[in-house]
Amino acid sequence: MENKDLKKIRKEAKGLIDSFAKELEKVKEKVEDVNVERDEDRRKEGEGFSGSEDFKKDMLENAPKTENGSIKSEKGKWVK
Repeated sequence: MENKDLKKIRKEAKGLIDSFAKELEKVKEKVEDVNVERDEDRRKEGEGFSGSEDFKKDMLENAPKTENGSIKSEKGKWVK
């Protein structure tokens, strides 16, 4: 992409952001703090839901590397 095109895109983007900011200033709606008070802080254990029987098979088919029915992964190269 040429430098001229990038400048044009940046100018248009700045214009969009500026016009959006102006419109936001017109909003008169009061935003209230939202707090939820609960008697308990943990959810109750249940039966859960049964997912697709093919889920594991599909995940393994999509994974780049598998080994013994598990996805084989590596530590990120950026991590030392």
